[in-house]
Amino acid sequence: MREYYRWTALFGAAVLTLSNPVQALADEISQGGSTIETAVTVPTLPIGEEVQTVVVPGGQTGSGLNGTGTVVVAPQTQPQLPGNADLSEAGNTVDAGTGTVNPGAASEGTGTAAVNPGTAAGNPGTTGNTGTTGNTATTTSKDYSRGPGYVVEEEPVQEPVQEPAASENAGADVLPIPNPVQVLPSQPIRGIMAQDGSVALADVINSIVQVTDKYSYDQMVLDMSLLKVRYGDKIHIREMGESLDNRKIYDCIIGNVNAPKHLLIQAGIHAREYINPLMLMQQMELILANYDTGTFHNMPLSEMFNYVAVHFVPMTNPDGISISQFGPDAIRSQQLRDQINQCYFSDLARGKAGLNTASYYSRWKANARGVDLNLNFDALWEEIGAGMPSSDGFRGEMPASEPETQAMVNLYNNPDYPWAAVLHYHSMGNVIYWDIRGNKVQAESRELAQLMSNVTGGYRVLPSTGGGGYKDWIQLSERPVPSVTLETGSVSCPIPVTYYNGIWTQNCLTWAWAMEWIAMH
Repeated sequence: MREYYRWTALFGAAVLTLSNPVQALADEISQGGSTIETAVTVPTLPIGEEVQTVVVPGGQTGSGLNGTGTVVVAPQTQPQLPGNADLSEAGNTVDAGTGTVNPGAASEGTGTAAVNPGTAAGNPGTTGNTGTTGNTATTTSKDYSRGPGYVVEEEPVQEPVQEPAASENAGADVLPIPNPVQVLPSQPIRGIMAQDGSVALADVINSIVQVTDKYSYDQMVLDMSLLKVRYGDKIHIREMGESLDNRKIYDCIIGNVNAPKHLLIQAGIHAREYINPLMLMQQMELILANYDTGTFHNMPLSEMFNYVAVHFVPMTNPDGISISQFGPDAIRSQQLRDQINQCYFSDLARGKAGLNTASYYSRWKANARGVDLNLNFDALWEEIGAGMPSSDGFRGEMPASEPETQAMVNLYNNPDYPWAAVLHYHSMGNVIYWDIRGNKVQAESRELAQLMSNVTGGYRVLPSTGGGGYKDWIQLSERPVPSVTLETGSVSCPIPVTYYNGIWTQNCLTWAWAMEWIAMH
């Protein structure tokens, strides 16, 4: 009798398998433990599930929910290019709590995160001008907001969908397409409409990149893949390196990859400054949504991006950001978790940490090995105190000892990219740093810093006296270009999401002003 039931069950399973081979394949694949960082397919519509479909601007069809937009009026007059900027505050710093300037180097106090309004957007449908059709997303109860590897329920696996082909000259784009997609109400990304009509960037109503308290690495990878599906060969996403805990570091190129000039914008090199990767991702989506129709100072964006390609590296330190957002448990390597915990006990013994471990890890600044990546570049590195692994302030055992540092060095040294300028995003202080001892592009960097000060509504321009930073290394390199660091926000990190709208308003067009400045030089 036992054998009878066994054979009956096997026969029934065979019938179900033949009647629904896709589901059988999904069940088999799901045993492999696919995660958001390794899955390589875009989800299709599972049988019996409904998707809410909306019309995306430009006649495209995609999934998501409608939002309402707000128009921001840009200044009618352009910022004045630098003349006699007052840069006498050498070595000045910013008070962590108030944003006032005090002697020293820019520092940050303690801070706590604020309300989490939700993450993720719908999977878009047809892409821009590529003619390639994307699949609609499914509504699921998945929750990636806790960070790497945290999924509430088992993931279904669906049939693969072809990603839009990259342009002929783009090279091989490498990006895992996460699966599945979580559909939540969409918040619009505010555009810019100047009263004189010289700037016209429409709001992004069905936006992919959503403002959230802890914009995680996994969410960023998901959003990148959806931007690629929606906008096709307007964006090229390249793997440029890998973190200690095996998270990919991405270079997102918008525009003509063979353009005569290239602009690099990077953020997230310090872990607790994760409000800036969110901003860069929304800058990217604003550009892509307006690529064919938008104008800046009466110049079509498409023409601007044909002459100046813009590279976005939104999250240079994905391991560190995961630690700051979710603690050491977000790190998969037991060896790295042990090193992180050792940093805590070492910092505790030296009086750099308190008994509140949650507060300690939320203010983490380094990578997963306790190295401050912005002290790890070969720029006056030997003058930085040796120290030891810590949540912040350790320069590393040698210059460029960390894989994240090496990835940024290799990107800049790529001979295919004729760099013209670099913007580095950090937090906090509402200040701009532009100089370093031995700066080979001092005048140009100062000019770019003054322009960015005008654009952001008055970020204070200060020289810097330290070393070991990416900006410093570029200014001292064999092919230096103007390079400035913009420190967003006036409260300590992690900056609460309630401050994001102000940061966005100040910085949403820095890429456009930098491109125009590059074109004139």
